[in-house]
Amino acid sequence: MKLFIGIEFPTEIKNAIADFVKPFRTTNKGWENPMDFHLTLLFIGETPAEKLNDIQQRLAGIKFQTFKIRLNKLEFFPRRVLYVGIEESLELNKLQKLIEAVYPEWVRPKSKAFIPHVTIKRWQRYEYKFLESCIRARPFTPQSVQVNDLALFLSGENFIDQKYQVIDRVHAC
Repeated sequence: MKLFIGIEFPTEIKNAIADFVKPFRTTNKGWENPMDFHLTLLFIGETPAEKLNDIQQRLAGIKFQTFKIRLNKLEFFPRRVLYVGIEESLELNKLQKLIEAVYPEWVRPKSKAFIPHVTIKRWQRYEYKFLESCIRARPFTPQSVQVNDLALFLSGENFIDQKYQVIDRVHAC
């Protein structure tokens, strides 16, 4: 099973993002399902089923306070990903570091900085100029999100409609 830990967004935030980018969608190719919008904090990856219980027990031990994050702009990663950026947040960075401390065996070497984001589309090179002009013409409306819990996600290509399912969660104190 392929696992990761992250923040699941409320349906109203997912819908707000989807509604915002709707005018940019000239094709369905590469666009993420809005119900899959999330923020990854630690990618665990392919994991044997016998490790699931340990992962869940450690997740249950993570303690953090509720905090807010702000989704603030649409941007591109050079590797052809359109995403919603997240404003710098000390609380988010602290939570991400805590997760890394709890799951050190899955921390990747720091070849690049943690850039919190929500993937919206994996685009083709020929789409870049069009998408960039759409973003410039219509700036993203920032959205605040209350972070009340942390989720363990299962990634699966054969789920109906969504490719990510929450299989466990821990609530903020």
